[in-house]
Amino acid sequence: MRKIFVLLFILSSPLLASQQFGYISYCTGNIGDDIQAVAAKRFLPPNSIPIDREFLHEFEYDEQVYTLVNGWFMHGHDIGWPRKKIQPPDIYWPPSPSIEPFFISIHISKEFLPVAFSEEGIDYLLQHAPIGARDHFTLRELRKRNIPSYFSGCLTLTLDNPNKKRDNIIYAVNLNKKQVAHLKSIAKYPVEVIFHGVPKHTNGDNQARLQYAESLLDKYSKAKCVVTSKLHATMPCLALETPVLLVGNLDNRFDGLKQLTHHCTPQEFLQGKVNYNVNNPPQNPKKYIPLRKRLIERVTNWVNESL
Repeated sequence: MRKIFVLLFILSSPLLASQQFGYISYCTGNIGDDIQAVAAKRFLPPNSIPIDREFLHEFEYDEQVYTLVNGWFMHGHDIGWPRKKIQPPDIYWPPSPSIEPFFISIHISKEFLPVAFSEEGIDYLLQHAPIGARDHFTLRELRKRNIPSYFSGCLTLTLDNPNKKRDNIIYAVNLNKKQVAHLKSIAKYPVEVIFHGVPKHTNGDNQARLQYAESLLDKYSKAKCVVTSKLHATMPCLALETPVLLVGNLDNRFDGLKQLTHHCTPQEFLQGKVNYNVNNPPQNPKKYIPLRKRLIERVTNWVNESL
C-alpha cells in the first residue's frame, strides 16, 4: 500500500542527522498507540529507532538518543501489564540516561500518578520541562506539582491527507452492536466496522504494527465520515479533515480534546438526539487548528535544534 502520510519536514538522508533520534514503540493490543507513533515518526530522520515504552528505564544505547516522548503512560508490574510472555521490569520510570526526552502530547493515567510524581519522578520532569500535556487532566496534575507545562493536544493532530477523492464509506470504529445497528439503520452508504485491536499477523513486530496503523489512517483519510468511541480515530480524523463524530461516556483522557470535535453520549446517539447527519456530515470544528500549528512548530524546532 502506498504510504500517503508524507513527512512535512523531511530529511533527505540519515547522514544529515548528527544525533540519533528515537520514538516510542508499543506492544499492546491497542493500535491507537501505533497511530501516535506514526505521527511522531514523520518528524524524525529516517534512521530513528523505536524505544519500547514499557522498558524506558532499562534502555541502553551507545550514544544519547533524542527521543520524542508522546502518548499514554504507562503500564508496569502493577498497572495492567499487557505481555503474557515477558515479565515487567522492577523499575520502569524514569527513563534511562541514554534517553534525552522531548515530552509532548503525553497523558499520565491515574494509576501511574504515584510513580510519575514520586520525588525522583518529579525531579526528572522538572529537568526536562516544559511538559506538553495531551489533555487538561494531565495538565492539572503537572501544575499541582509546580512542573512547567502546557496543553499541547494530541500529536496525531499533525497528520496530513493528500487524498483528493473520498470513498462513500462510513466507518464504525469501536462501536458496540447496538450502535452499529443504529448507524446502519440511518446510513444511506455502506458501513464498515473497524476495531482498534492489533492483528495477530503483526506478531509483536514494530514495523508490521506501524504498517497496519498506516492502513487504517489510509481508510480514514478517504472516508465519507467516521463514527467512533476511540480518541485515536477522532484526533487523526480532525487532522485528515474527515468528518467525525465521537460517541462515548468520556473519561479524563478526553478532557480538553472532546471539545475539539462533534461528540455525544451513547444514549444521545441511539435515541437520535444528536444533530449529526452521517449521510451529509458537517465539517469538523476548526478549534484544533491552532493546536496543530503549535505542535508542528514545537516538534520541528526541537528536531532542528537537536541536529
